[in-house]
Formats: sequence, C-alpha cells, structure tokens
Amino acid sequence: MTQADTLNVEELMHLALHATQHDTPEKAIGFLKRVLQIEPKNGKALYLLGALHAEIGMYEQAIKDMSQALEIEPNMPTACFQLGLLHLTSGQISAAESVWVGLDELGEQNPLFLFKRGMLHLVKDEFESCIADLQAGIERNTLNEDLINDMRRVMADAQKAVAQAPMGENEEGSSERGKHVLLSLYAETDQDDS
Repeated sequence: MTQADTLNVEELMHLALHATQHDTPEKAIGFLKRVLQIEPKNGKALYLLGALHAEIGMYEQAIKDMSQALEIEPNMPTACFQLGLLHLTSGQISAAESVWVGLDELGEQNPLFLFKRGMLHLVKDEFESCIADLQAGIERNTLNEDLINDMRRVMADAQKAVAQAPMGENEEGSSERGKHVLLSLYAETDQDDS
C-alpha cells in the first residue's frame, strides 16, 4: 500500500492543486486519477483533469473529461467556458455554442458570458465586437489570472487583425483570420508553459 492509497479525497485534491501550482502536471494527474478511483462521480476532479489534459495538449481527452464533469456537476461556469473554448479551438463551433448556452443565465455583465460572446465574434471575424466584449470581460475580472491572460492574448491578436485588414474590409469578411487566432491560443499557451 502506497502513501497515496491512505489519503482521502480532500487531501488528494489539495495535493493535485499544489502540484498544478508547482508546474508538475504529471503528479497532479496522478492525484486526480486516484480521487476518481475513490469517487468516480467527482465533477471537480474531472474538470481539473480535463484542464490538465488540455495543458499538455491532449485536447480530445480534455473534452471528454470536461463533458463528463459537466454531466455530473452542471453548475461549474468555468468548466462550461473551458469546454466551449476547447470545442471552438477544435473547429466545432456549433458544439461550443451548445455548451455555452449554459453561460447565458450568468447575465451579460458576467466575464464568462462576455468572453464567450467575444470568442463567438472572433470566429466570425467580427474583430471589433470581439475586442469590445473581451475588454469588458477583463474589466469585470473576478476569475483566475491564466484565463484573463489568455483573453488578453486573443484580444491583442484581434487588434492586430484589425490593424492589418485591407482598407474597406468590414467585419462581414470571411478571411478566416479569427479561426487562426483561435488555433494559436492553445499553441501559445503550450509554449508559455515550457
């Protein structure tokens, strides 16, 4: 019997969070898998596991983990936003929209609602609307700093796209630049973590 076998769920969750804060995702994943052996229906553990899978580039597994987490605990707005973002960056726009319906009840002043709306503007190359929503969400920040930094990076890329747009091109253009910004979101996050 290992020491991890004698720890309870609360201790394992704290150890997993500690490991993520100290940039040891492999340890955090191990602790979370142990939590799920004890409590297979632990939505928070599944959400954190999904976030870690996304961090290490295992996006399909991250989508599975977060989907399962939200089935168990539907009232996790951050998990809802992250799952929608994973769908969006995977090119599954309708899946993202479907997941993000759950954020509508937060209201139009909530940062996650504003980030969702901004990201949907982005995939339609509606950069000015995207920037406005992301900026409003950042100003209402009560969320974790990593998410805010991601939204700042997307906003900066959208601002570059606006600056580089040919004269006369409006937000109705179908240039696919918004999708390029999205695809770079997780790639840049992966590089930042290395």
